[in-house]
Amino acid sequence: MKTIKPRERVLTALKRGTPDKVPWIENAVDEGLQEAIMGTTDFTPGALCEKLGMDGFGYHFPTGKKAMASQALQAAAGFKENYYYPQKVTFDFVPPWIAEMGVIPETGRTFVKRGLLTSDDSLKLFDEYLPDPDHPARYETVAKWIAQYKGEYAVFARIRLGSASMLESMGIIDFAYNVYDNPGLVKEVHRRFSEWSAKVVEHLNQMDFDFYWVNDDLADTKSPWMSREMFQEFFLPFQRIVVKAIKKPWIFHSDGNILPLLDDLLTLGMSGIHPIQPAAMDIKQVKALYGNRVCIAGNIDLDYTLTLGTPEEVDHEVKERIAVAGTGGGYIITSANSLTDYCKVENVWAMAQAIKKYGKYPIDPTLLK
Repeated sequence: MKTIKPRERVLTALKRGTPDKVPWIENAVDEGLQEAIMGTTDFTPGALCEKLGMDGFGYHFPTGKKAMASQALQAAAGFKENYYYPQKVTFDFVPPWIAEMGVIPETGRTFVKRGLLTSDDSLKLFDEYLPDPDHPARYETVAKWIAQYKGEYAVFARIRLGSASMLESMGIIDFAYNVYDNPGLVKEVHRRFSEWSAKVVEHLNQMDFDFYWVNDDLADTKSPWMSREMFQEFFLPFQRIVVKAIKKPWIFHSDGNILPLLDDLLTLGMSGIHPIQPAAMDIKQVKALYGNRVCIAGNIDLDYTLTLGTPEEVDHEVKERIAVAGTGGGYIITSANSLTDYCKVENVWAMAQAIKKYGKYPIDPTLLK
């Protein structure tokens, strides 16, 4: 089969087609891991992709000093300091949590202590927390960044449909109470986050991104955090506000077991679903049920294989996933969340080598034997 460029490889898979080999692209790669792989703090995202054999990257990545957005630029765009992971590149296209945040001293990562949108009166916090989605500083720098770094790789923007922002900003417990006590508040919070995201997407549609990666967690490993009926009433109508604005292919990400919601989710028209978390969903089942409707992206285990396993276990898992999900095309291999700082570097290298070894089309039918 003729060799094609990384961007075409990713876009072919997103169309459920069969490229020359299984594409690899990650939702995120933590900065510490990037620097460990590259052996330096000064590199471009394309250099990282070339070294590992990945086919693309997202604008939100921490990608070395030359690609860093400045704190001053973030401030100009109206971002709250440290509202999200305090990585060097946080100039993202997702709304901040409207919440009281904590910081893990050992890692510097932030977490939600409690949501602040718990009453009708708290809606005034939107004016304080949400940055201006139309601020030109958000997009002028991005256009220059894409022009400088895109090259032949697929480049995505990370966005939300508003669901995760609503859940984190209310808190799961207050969300659950208000579904019954004040359903209008739940809907209003989701509507405001979704309308903000839709405005951002309208700007991004005019830029040279190839696709969007939409991150909205809806479940844990056992089940979704809401019934299907609740999802249809309190989530879908507001997610559609953002989806209506989207004019590019997009991958939907939610950790956990979203299988009970997949039929409803697929009505939104996403191109791919990620990450098919191994502890929650069976990729063989998902491929069989939905592989003719959506690209499957995942599901190399982050909880054990990449972080605690051996290179041999990584090799075996990559081979198995390619055999199961890669056969017939429509598959993007990626971790079952992201490549974090606590992944073993040798396991990331093992993943890269295994993809190269087993990922060429046509897929070897004996891989599972």
